[in-house]
Amino acid sequence: MLTSPGDISGDGRPDLIARHASTGTVYLYKGTSTGKLAARVKLYDNWKGYKKIVGVGDITGDGRPDLLAQDTANTLWRYNGKGDGTFAARAKVFANWGGSYNAVVGLGDITDDGRPDLVSRDTSGNVWRNSGDGKGSFGSRTQIASGWSGYKSLT
Repeated sequence: MLTSPGDISGDGRPDLIARHASTGTVYLYKGTSTGKLAARVKLYDNWKGYKKIVGVGDITGDGRPDLLAQDTANTLWRYNGKGDGTFAARAKVFANWGGSYNAVVGLGDITDDGRPDLVSRDTSGNVWRNSGDGKGSFGSRTQIASGWSGYKSLT
């Protein structure tokens, strides 16, 4: 799993979050001025209980990128970026959310309201948007496309 919420380390360069497949360990790879990634820094152990981890940009409106994680019980959690390469303790966004979703991405502000949105695809190939509220959550889903079951992923 690879995702990028943006510049979580506060140095002005986009960073990468990676989860090791077998251990579930989550690492931060800071972007550098040379176009390479810095050595990894361990953030969390054993995140195997999360089905999806999604970099979504700043969904809380505090100027720092955030991370979403969906657990196996389909609870969606938010990890607020602290601006120093770490995240605050998780906060529940939704319970019983997205059990039929096989792809979830943070695409930025697709509704042009100044707040990042969330886009998901379900197992039937329908694509949904949850509009960001700018306070760390999202509105109810709205279908924005169908017939997308032939694509392997959304990015």
